[in-house]
Amino acid sequence: MNKFLALCILLLITFQIQAQSVSQPEPQGTDYYAQNYHEASKSRKFGSTIAITGILVGGAGVFLLNNPLKKRNQYPGNSNSLSESEALGLGLFMFGGALTNIGIPIWISKGIKAKNNKKAMDRQLRVSSEGSGIKLSYHF
Repeated sequence: MNKFLALCILLLITFQIQAQSVSQPEPQGTDYYAQNYHEASKSRKFGSTIAITGILVGGAGVFLLNNPLKKRNQYPGNSNSLSESEALGLGLFMFGGALTNIGIPIWISKGIKAKNNKKAMDRQLRVSSEGSGIKLSYHF
C-alpha cells in the first residue's frame, strides 16, 4: 500500500511539472507583438465599421417605421397590416440590430487585444551594443 501511494504521488508530481512546462509560453519578441497588434487593429476597425453601419441601418429602419412624411390610409379591416415602407423599415431595423450586436463585441475585444500587444511592445528588455560596451535597458 505504501509503494502504491508513493507511486501515485510520484506520478502526480511528474504530471504537475510537465503541465507547468507546457502551459508557460516562451517569451516572444517584438515582431510577434507587432504582428498581433497589426492584426488586432485591423479587426478592431472592421468591428467598429460593422457596428456603426448597423447603427445607421437601424436608424434608417426606425425612420421608415415612423415615417411622418408619408401617412398611410387606415382601412378599418386592415389596421394590423404593415405597409411596404414599414415592412422594409422593420427589416432594416432588425438587420441593423444584428450588425450592431456582431460589431460591438469584435470592436471591444480586438481593441483590448491591440492595447495589450501595444503595451507588450513597449515593455521590452533591450540589449544593444554601443561603442565599447553593452547597453541593457528596460522600457515600460
